[in-house]
Amino acid sequence: MKRNPGEWLRDRLIDKVVQVGLLGMVGWGWLIGAGLVLWVTRGPGQAAPEWMVWSFLLPGALFVGTALFKAKRGWRLADMRKGARAEERVGQAVEYALTGEGCAVAHHVEGEIAKIGDIDHLVATPRGLWVIETKHGRVPEREFPETLRRIALNVAGVRNWAPGIQVTGCLVFATEPEKRPKSTFDRGSEKIRCFASPESLMRELRDEARSKGGSSKIARRVWRLAKVETG
Repeated sequence: MKRNPGEWLRDRLIDKVVQVGLLGMVGWGWLIGAGLVLWVTRGPGQAAPEWMVWSFLLPGALFVGTALFKAKRGWRLADMRKGARAEERVGQAVEYALTGEGCAVAHHVEGEIAKIGDIDHLVATPRGLWVIETKHGRVPEREFPETLRRIALNVAGVRNWAPGIQVTGCLVFATEPEKRPKSTFDRGSEKIRCFASPESLMRELRDEARSKGGSSKIARRVWRLAKVETG
């Protein structure tokens, strides 16, 4: 999905304002503190207590630490917004697909069902349950095994919650990555599906929603989860 140039510019400006503001406040506090310490210690017969010196040096350490963090990892504010938009877009695609009887969806499922973090989308169709993890456009290689582990653990949690029901774990990207991922990944004994776009997931869920059978009881349980979340 191509981003609107105005939205991109707005996000960049917000990031820069936050960065400059945080660094400016910490840096200004450090300079004021250092100047005050020098003034006190250079006064005739006066010396600043040790606690005062450290109280002014700590903002400087925070400033340096913030700069190092920025240099190593970068600012993640834009990533957080991207993640929220990714979940929203995938959630809309899921809800659009689920038009059949016996279908339901709950977002941000936590509690005893999710074994780690939360489940972005828990979907019931006539063929079973889907545990859906969403990402914006890519997952760093070093973080990919942990992402698969999260999905596999939450699949196990859903199986405990709904014994005897087929449960499918999947990873879906809100925008198609530059390098198209494999369609399935193995995590232990678990096979995790992967969709390069919400549309590809939507098509599969829509086909399942038109299937016959399924458990209306499971669909109602998922709807109750959604009501708890929004209630």
